[in-house]
Amino acid sequence: ALMGLRQLSARGLQRRWLSGAACALMAAGLCVVALEMAQIHPNQHLYFNSLVDRKTPERLRARYTMDHYMAMRQGYEYLLKQTPTAAINLEKKYFLSRLVWGIFILPAADRRWFTYDRSRDPDFYFSGSGNTSVKLSFLPKDPFPPVLHRFKVYNNTMLIVSTPDLSRVDPAVADEYRALHRAATAGAPAAQAGGFDAHLHGDRLAWVKEICEPGELMSPFRLRLYPADPGRLPDHLRKQGYFATIVRGVRFDSKCLGARRLPDFALTRIHLGQPGRWEVEVPL
Repeated sequence: ALMGLRQLSARGLQRRWLSGAACALMAAGLCVVALEMAQIHPNQHLYFNSLVDRKTPERLRARYTMDHYMAMRQGYEYLLKQTPTAAINLEKKYFLSRLVWGIFILPAADRRWFTYDRSRDPDFYFSGSGNTSVKLSFLPKDPFPPVLHRFKVYNNTMLIVSTPDLSRVDPAVADEYRALHRAATAGAPAAQAGGFDAHLHGDRLAWVKEICEPGELMSPFRLRLYPADPGRLPDHLRKQGYFATIVRGVRFDSKCLGARRLPDFALTRIHLGQPGRWEVEVPL
């Protein structure tokens, strides 16, 4: 359109005037974008124009894929501020990756504070938006594991920093977690595998291991939900027949545990576990 405007000749107007107007419009548009990029630095790679609702909380996150990996450096720097004199145990993919979201985006002096030890629980978890938030936007939000900080752009969460260690959070928050899990695990286990008991109580699925060894929370828990109505699934998931997501666990009182509220529509199966370690079908 701009090229067409530049080449346009109109009666009574000189082409040079039209060309200058077209260039001025283009420059003004670029200035608006540049100003907005400066305002949201260091997440200037994100840009949503004024026709998109950027004010409603988490609307962009639910409707679009936001490149949260570009925010990883902010997450690492946040961890360094939280534990400036102690080694921080990371999951393998963050410790070894040389991609944009690995610790290699940090200066060497900062990288030395991060370790990967599979015999220990990770000290923190990172999570973001990605496609999972789109596929599983129907799931109720749960405070497992406890969120320490959210990095936001346009009132939408870019990166979440959480922890599996309740000793790192406010005691009142830890007490709330204990109460939530006690309610979720009321009654006998619905299924057992690998030393974990899975409970289904009301609309909440919970799992717990009474004697939890160090490092058992290093591998994430994977959850599959099979809806009774296939129409609940997006087209690209119809063939596999389920929603899949990662759910994190927490540790307190030497136990490994976690919980998740379920959607309000009927399910035929629930599959939970850590692939290669333990997996269980929860009867409905």
